[in-house]
Amino acid sequence: MDLFNEVYNRYFQLVFNIINECEDGLEKGDILKIIDEGEFEQKALGRNGKSFSSLMLNACGEEDSFRLLTERDGLFYASVENPGTPPLPVRFSNPEKAWLSAMLQNSEAGLILSEGTLDKLRKELQDFDSPVREEYFELTNRMNLPDIPDADAYKTNFRTVLDAIMQEKPIRYTNTDKKGNVYRDRPALPVSIEYSMRDGRFRVSMYSLDERRPIMANLSTMSGIVITDGDPGITREEAKRLLYEQKYCEEPVVLEVTDKKAAMERCFMCFSGMERTARELGDNKYEMRLSYYMFEEEDLIRSIISLGPYVRVVSPKRIIDEIKARVKRAIELYSGTE
Repeated sequence: MDLFNEVYNRYFQLVFNIINECEDGLEKGDILKIIDEGEFEQKALGRNGKSFSSLMLNACGEEDSFRLLTERDGLFYASVENPGTPPLPVRFSNPEKAWLSAMLQNSEAGLILSEGTLDKLRKELQDFDSPVREEYFELTNRMNLPDIPDADAYKTNFRTVLDAIMQEKPIRYTNTDKKGNVYRDRPALPVSIEYSMRDGRFRVSMYSLDERRPIMANLSTMSGIVITDGDPGITREEAKRLLYEQKYCEEPVVLEVTDKKAAMERCFMCFSGMERTARELGDNKYEMRLSYYMFEEEDLIRSIISLGPYVRVVSPKRIIDEIKARVKRAIELYSGTE
C-alpha cells in the first residue's frame, strides 16, 4: 500500500488533517472521530494487520508507529513544529490550481472569500494557465429568475449566515416567501448553506427556534440577518439530524434514464440541488437515485414529467401513481379542448 501518496490514497489527506488539527492539542477521542470519518471501512493496513488509528496514536511500538504525534498531559500534539504557521502548509496540485484559477473567474467566489484573499490568490495564480474557462460551458435548463436587486446586501447576508454556522450561533432574520408572506425578526439556528444550479441561488437550512422545527429559506429573500448570543437550546448536529428526520424523504426516488437527447445532462441539471447518485446499467441506460426534502416533492414531480419519455420512475410506487394521475388528467384536459 502506498500509504502517503496523495493521488492514490485518502490516508495522505487524513494524516495531513490530523497533524494540523493537533497544532494546539487534541484528545484521543477527537482524533479517533476524525479517523472514523475519513478512513476506509477496512480498518487493517498492510500485512501486519495494524489499524490506522493505532499506528497514528503510537500504539504499535517504536518501530511500527508513525510517531507523527506526541502525547503530553493527555493531549496529542503534532511532532512537526513550524512556528507562526500550521505544522503542515497546504500544497496544491496542478489540477487543484487549475480548478481554483477557474473558480476565481466566477463572481460568486466573492461571496465566500474576502477581496484580500481573492487578490492574493489571483496574484499567486496569475502565471498559471488554467484550461478551464467559464465560456466553455453552456448551462441549460436553468430558471430565468430576475437579478438580485442588491448584490452587496446578498453578499453580506451570505457571510453573516456562514459566520453563524461556523460559530454555531443562532440568528434573527426577516424573510418574504414566494407568496409574499413576510416573517419578521424570526430566531433560528442555521444548519447549512446549499446551492441550486437550476435556480442559481443559495438557500439556508435552519432550525426555527420559536416553531421548533426545521425550515428552509432562499438567501435572496432574507434580510436584516444578525447573529445573536443567546443559547439556542439545540446544537447544530442535533438540528441537522432533525432536518433529515422530519424533512427528508423516507426513500429515494429511483429513475431509469435512457440517455437520448441529452436526457442524463438534463437530469443532472434539473436535480442539481438534490443529493443524487447515478450508475450505468448498460445499453445506454442509467439509474439515478434522488434524495430530497419533502417540500421539494412538487418541483421534483414536475421536473420528472418535463423530462419526457426517456425518464422512467422505478420507485417508490407513490410517486409513480401521482405522475400517472397527473399525466392522465392532462390528457383528459387536452382531449376536451377544441
